[in-house]
Amino acid sequence: MSITKKSKVVIIVLISIIVIGILILLVNNLMQTPQNGKDLQKKMSMIEGQSKEFKKVNINTAGLETLVKLPGIGPVKAQAIIDYRENIGEFESINEITKVKGIGEATLVKIRPYLEIIGDSTEVKSSLSSEGEKATTSKININTASLNELTNLPGVGEKKAQAIINYREEVGDFKTKSEIKNVKGIGDSIYKKIKNKIDVK
Repeated sequence: MSITKKSKVVIIVLISIIVIGILILLVNNLMQTPQNGKDLQKKMSMIEGQSKEFKKVNINTAGLETLVKLPGIGPVKAQAIIDYRENIGEFESINEITKVKGIGEATLVKIRPYLEIIGDSTEVKSSLSSEGEKATTSKININTASLNELTNLPGVGEKKAQAIINYREEVGDFKTKSEIKNVKGIGDSIYKKIKNKIDVK
């Protein structure tokens, strides 16, 4: 009888320990859940704070260092954006960034809140010479324009501007605006961007 009683006591003690252990685990889980929720809220608020602190990026002027900070944009994609600007011309809309190699709709959704387009920023205007300022307000005559004036056209750098001047000297004056597409490096995409900013008279 005494052994049976001892066995019962042992069993009761073991069950009690197990039950207490389960209760402790449940209480810990319950305590941690709101804590996890608080941690999540803190992280979310930090992310929101960072996005508020992060100034919007002008994709027509942003450099490599700025672009790589955008979510989902590494050095390769950042360079692709810069190459697109140099070869095709400035972005006319934020959606146009999906034409850049490696940037699809999913990436656009991530970076859209951080992007803006400023065609004529005050910094650009202040850096222009008086000759350049006149060019921005009136159409550029591609038959008489200087190298500096031609570089003010979207997508036209010094190399392309020099190519235009070389074409004029070798072939003669442009008879139509579309004839500029005969210049090496200037295709349909660049022509679309500059056709309303150029003239032949």
